[in-house]
Amino acid sequence: MPLVYSYNSNKGRKERNEDAVSVSKNKQGEVLAVVCDGVGSHSKSAYSSNYIVSTLEKEWQDLTFANFNNMKNWLCDKIEKLNLELFEKSQNKNKKMGTTIVTVATFDNQVVVYNIGDSSAYGLTKDNEIDVVTVEDSFVGALISAGAITVEEAKTHPERHVLTQALATKPNIVLHTFIDDLNKYDYFLICSDGLTNMIENEEIQDIVRNNELSTAVDNLIDICVERGGVDNISVAIINNLGGVNHDK
Repeated sequence: MPLVYSYNSNKGRKERNEDAVSVSKNKQGEVLAVVCDGVGSHSKSAYSSNYIVSTLEKEWQDLTFANFNNMKNWLCDKIEKLNLELFEKSQNKNKKMGTTIVTVATFDNQVVVYNIGDSSAYGLTKDNEIDVVTVEDSFVGALISAGAITVEEAKTHPERHVLTQALATKPNIVLHTFIDDLNKYDYFLICSDGLTNMIENEEIQDIVRNNELSTAVDNLIDICVERGGVDNISVAIINNLGGVNHDK
């Protein structure tokens, strides 16, 4: 399945960028996209996010898989091992670490999404819908699920940045998993909450569907910066061409 992609990141109004983002292809031409958003209250948050993204990218590029299950199991195991590695490192060095993660990975005509924290993945379907395919590990996410607040109220809630789960903060994690037929989707978009807190889903879909990939990525980031850019903003988009195979 021909897949093309684009990605970028911006520190917004923050002093440094604690996000990390990457999209890469392995030897079979399959795609792995990763966004990690370092937990700002932790001293090694930028290290955590960059280490995980760079490690996954490097290892993915040299791999081949026998089948979809082989691929998704490798990715799940690798994320769990990286979590334990960084948690133990933080304990040994007495340096707090923490990061969210969202990944999209393909094999043949299937796709798997893993996430922890409040970074998000969207699937833009061939029926012109936009679906959130991640589960938000946050205090406000739990309130939304319980019906206590609305999505709009969550964007300004005083505890909107409080996470209930993140990588490198405890030895064991529960990865949220989404699996589907890749052919149902025109695009997958993954991002840090610096995007989702500043823009509506309908705006995301309109920009992605009506621009070249690199332009769409830059436009999404620019809009968030113009609206205040209070957080780091990272975006990656994968386009399922289903036709001509060339990278934009």
